[in-house]
Amino acid sequence: MSKSAAVKIHLLPGGIMPERKSKGAAGYDVAVRAVISPREMDPENPILRRTLFDFESLAEDPDVGSHVYNLGGELIYRMEPGESVLVGIGFVIAMPPHMFYWIAPRSGLASRWGITVTNTPGTVDSDYRGEAGVLVFNRNESRFDLRHGMRVAQIIFQRAEFPRFEMVENYADLSRTNRGAGAFGPTGLLSE
Repeated sequence: MSKSAAVKIHLLPGGIMPERKSKGAAGYDVAVRAVISPREMDPENPILRRTLFDFESLAEDPDVGSHVYNLGGELIYRMEPGESVLVGIGFVIAMPPHMFYWIAPRSGLASRWGITVTNTPGTVDSDYRGEAGVLVFNRNESRFDLRHGMRVAQIIFQRAEFPRFEMVENYADLSRTNRGAGAFGPTGLLSE
């Protein structure tokens, strides 16, 4: 068994440490820190996207505020059917150059609640030094309450290969295969 590479992590205020929920889990569950802007950076902290709703105080933006509800003292973000919202997952990571991580949906959230992640696999490169965002999508016909600390996705660490490209002049110079240029399901749907 090889020694695991060291990965440095900085938790942001309101962030929760990624966690493997079982000994055999390949992914680390990540949790909602805040609803964030897909377009604007935070003017006070340029490593973060602008926070639209932090689950601690009412949202200033009236469009965002129309989704915020107080449920028994807990502020939540109520997603409408078919709505997507970008959430920050609360940490910044530094990895060795040969590593990256993918953001992937959690199968239980998708199958039980109809909530999935649409920017998947979202690749976070080793030289990125900001908070990763997860685009949460409500594919239900009913509303869904998004909460601070909700485990909304998982991250899966991978090793990257950096190949050396060797230019060939003609397509015929590439090795041939039985499949050739067949794509988008050329082998059919059923096992035979």
